[in-house]
Amino acid sequence: MDQNRSCILVVDMINDFVTGKFGNAIAVAAVKNAETLLNGLKGKIPVIFARDDHIKNDPEFRVWGEHALHGTWGSEIVQELGGIPDYTVTKRHFNAFYDTDLDSLLRALEIQKIYIFGISTDICVEHTCAGAFYRYYDVEVVSDLCACIDSSRQVSSLNNIKINYGYKAINSQNLKEEVLKNE
Repeated sequence: MDQNRSCILVVDMINDFVTGKFGNAIAVAAVKNAETLLNGLKGKIPVIFARDDHIKNDPEFRVWGEHALHGTWGSEIVQELGGIPDYTVTKRHFNAFYDTDLDSLLRALEIQKIYIFGISTDICVEHTCAGAFYRYYDVEVVSDLCACIDSSRQVSSLNNIKINYGYKAINSQNLKEEVLKNE
């Protein structure tokens, strides 16, 4: 695959999901590792962030409670990654493609392959993989840069992604090697 037709999509590495309401040590470690990787790949591959950003009384709050409220610290990209994205798409739903400009952006960039990682693997990452699948994108999930709100769901979510969409899981070292081999 022509590396110029690939991008990295980082899903919801925002304050509420790393150190805030749903944060945990695995998410903090994933951000630290993502920071190292993304800084090393800056300028070599487009990096797009999909950022949860909800309005008051969002229907999702009935399930998860209020989080990532528009204009609050919780909805902001974590400081460690704030200067990294080439593009940022805000989203109000689990699937970063649904009701956003993500697909239009990817098509304008002529992207065919997406490397996806983020938080929460079993919710927004998995639903975004579904969105990519139904739009015919080739996807690899960077599993060591993913975290679940409930860590017991990580393995089953990665299995669901593989079974339902045929997407394979790679690690951040594989991603780095794939991007750098095409320089």
